[in-house]
Amino acid sequence: MSADTVDHLIHNVIPAATDYMMAENELTAAYAKDVTPAAWESAGRHAKRRAAELAIAIDGLTDRGASEFGISKSVIRNDLWALCIWPGSGAQRLGAHDSVRGVANAYKHQTLSDPSLPISSESDILVVGLGFGLDGFGVGKYSGVEVLVREHDGTKYKFVGDVQVAIAAWFKWLAMQGATLPAGPYVVCGLQVHP
Repeated sequence: MSADTVDHLIHNVIPAATDYMMAENELTAAYAKDVTPAAWESAGRHAKRRAAELAIAIDGLTDRGASEFGISKSVIRNDLWALCIWPGSGAQRLGAHDSVRGVANAYKHQTLSDPSLPISSESDILVVGLGFGLDGFGVGKYSGVEVLVREHDGTKYKFVGDVQVAIAAWFKWLAMQGATLPAGPYVVCGLQVHP
């Protein structure tokens, strides 16, 4: 019953997350070599593209889940919103799935008019230098530049954190629907998201 959704999660989303993290690591290396923006701009664009490709893969789970389980996309998104909790700690990151969905839609459409999305356009997906105190402790990379999402209120979140939590939420949601999930563990961007 859930073969397509689980297959997409395991064979498309998880590898896209690996590709994205490789691009983030390449960005880190380029920044460490030369902090001048012109020196790492190409690596930054590549990381943003990989982030968008991953976001689109994650967003594609909703269509598959709606079709296979006969549940509306809005109900699935509400369920996922409540399941956006850090694996292992139980700390909430409730907007993570919506942020990922916003990145997917901004990459496809550039400017967004959907009020349920936390971002307005592709310009809200940034690669910028970070200081201490942005996002949660231990989220993302320790220094340098990385993909961020700037929400309507100006708050910036590290995309990697949203991805980790959103994918973990999908594993939980599929398990709640009775889907058969392959044995793990599954690690996304350095964090185990499913046993």
